[in-house]
Amino acid sequence: MRSSTILSLPVVIISASVIPTVSIDPSLIPDFGVTAGQDPNGSGSCAGANDILIPCFCPPDREEFIEKVNLAVTSRNFLGTPVTFDVDPLAQSEKDQFNRATTCLIVLQSFNGTRGVGCPAASAPTILDQQKHFANLLERDLSHGS
Repeated sequence: MRSSTILSLPVVIISASVIPTVSIDPSLIPDFGVTAGQDPNGSGSCAGANDILIPCFCPPDREEFIEKVNLAVTSRNFLGTPVTFDVDPLAQSEKDQFNRATTCLIVLQSFNGTRGVGCPAASAPTILDQQKHFANLLERDLSHGS
């Protein structure tokens, strides 16, 4: 009979980089304002906001979009573009809301994984309107010395 000895060696697995996770409250991300696939023209384009043609796959699935926004917020950038998004639902300043809308548009416009290849802002008029609204308020505050 042969006896075999099995040596037990401790195995340690260390992650090279530990990325903290973020879970964004979906209520902090506005609805897109249009639905994908509306009024297709037969050439791959569909109706977006104000009858601007957008790719028929735009806007993307909301859950998938929120996942990508989460990843961008966690890494503080999306495809090399810095993003700022306060995940605290109590943070409702004009700047917080402007930054959230801007982050959403950055992710949307590069949604397919290549910078600038994704869905245009016309596929998310609610988000674009929010960004413009808070940009105007911030501009007003700056011009009044606030």
